[in-house]
Amino acid sequence: MYELDFHADDYAASVENSRRILSLLEAGRIDSISVIVNMSCYGECMDMLRDSWSRFPKKPLLSLHINLIDGRRLSSPGGKEIIRQSWGQLLFGGFLPGGKQLREACAREIGAQLQAFLEQTAQLRDDGGRPLPLRIDGHVHTHMTPLVFRALTDALSRTGLLSRVSFIRCSAEPLAPFLFTPGVAFTLSPVNVLKNRVLHLLSFSVRRKLRRMGLPAGCVFGIALTGEMDTDRVRRLLPKMKRYARGKDVRLEVMAHPGRTLPAEVTEEYGPDDRRAFLSPKRDLERRMLLELSDADRLPAGAAESGPVNHREES
Repeated sequence: MYELDFHADDYAASVENSRRILSLLEAGRIDSISVIVNMSCYGECMDMLRDSWSRFPKKPLLSLHINLIDGRRLSSPGGKEIIRQSWGQLLFGGFLPGGKQLREACAREIGAQLQAFLEQTAQLRDDGGRPLPLRIDGHVHTHMTPLVFRALTDALSRTGLLSRVSFIRCSAEPLAPFLFTPGVAFTLSPVNVLKNRVLHLLSFSVRRKLRRMGLPAGCVFGIALTGEMDTDRVRRLLPKMKRYARGKDVRLEVMAHPGRTLPAEVTEEYGPDDRRAFLSPKRDLERRMLLELSDADRLPAGAAESGPVNHREES
């Protein structure tokens, strides 16, 4: 079913990062957030979220933001061990010696993170007074790798939560709108384009698995512009992305990273990549974008713009 979802990743990465996301929730500028549960500030950040819950004009959807890259390993004794894994290890680990052990370790950690997430969100209710649905995605999209997706289904089956899941992000984003939009094509980061294509290839398998699970696949807007979702380019691209999602009859998740960590908050829990990302001033740019988009920009396709649906891009 076609829906439009303005989303903020990385809640609970730090207290300041979370405060910035809370301000957007209170302003009614985002519809959903992803929560990192394995940082030491997690409890404090969830207290902040619960204290603010009644002030949100619309209760947000919450997703567990599985973190297998850094943070604390909640499945280790006392949860003290620091995770140090790369995207490449998780992508290729299933094909190397020790792949079964790595899958098992990831399944245990995902299970521990699921438990931590549910414990802190159990009392939260949506606008109709119902418990929140269980939604899942992954920090830097590691859940899209075959090994981690299998570990995720292992963990859900063991914990009896498989039937409760309503959404798992399929990090698939069409590239054609970026390539055929004036003022956008030649401004893209090569790294982000590569990320878009790698995740696109992985999405074929993930879509099939989601269909077997009875879950919608959806699509994402925010991969080819990761960390660079400025107002001008988002406004140029958003009508095309909305029409694309409407044509596919899928949820469009406009994915942004509007929080920012203070230098004093960076601890050993942050890996090298996250130290750069969470301190980046580009996160202020993404926060401004969410504040500056007009009400018309935020309307679903068909309500604010018209035009033919372009299916030149692959499914």
